[in-house]
Amino acid sequence: MTTDEPNTQTESAPPRYFWSGKSALVMPGLLVALGLFLIYGISSMEVADDSEIFGPKAFPAITAGFCFLIAALLAWVILRNPEVAEPIRDEDGKIVARLTSNWRSTGLTIGAFVVFAVLLIPAGWIIAGAIVFWGVTVGLGSTQYVKNLLIGLAASSIMQLIFSGLLGLNLPPGVMGMF
Repeated sequence: MTTDEPNTQTESAPPRYFWSGKSALVMPGLLVALGLFLIYGISSMEVADDSEIFGPKAFPAITAGFCFLIAALLAWVILRNPEVAEPIRDEDGKIVARLTSNWRSTGLTIGAFVVFAVLLIPAGWIIAGAIVFWGVTVGLGSTQYVKNLLIGLAASSIMQLIFSGLLGLNLPPGVMGMF
């Protein structure tokens, strides 16, 4: 005698290790590293007069504090509730795909920031800012290359105007300073 009941047997779950689902702790680690870098920069900064409440050390100190706070909260959430990606299965229960990191997007985004750092002085803020905007949008999956480059040029030009016109700070002009 056969029945049409579904198979209620489940496959045993793979063993879970301590680091299962906790690879996201890389981000809090990077935030702590950034906060420590900012504190090192603050401590090595030479300032003529510290009598002002919001002197040149204030903004980096506030940023470092927020880096540590966000890193602590993010680490707490990750350790409390780690997310383990389940493999994708077909109707028969066979694994057809596993979720992995998107190294292409990660590489493009990191590469955009490296190119920005290399080109900032020789090419200038407007060009380097447009390139980093374009690289990050491509890294995040956009295929509208020309539109994103034009938006990047507009955004970096507006930032140049705000910093130089309103704040009196000069961003690196690069090749634009030759004209």
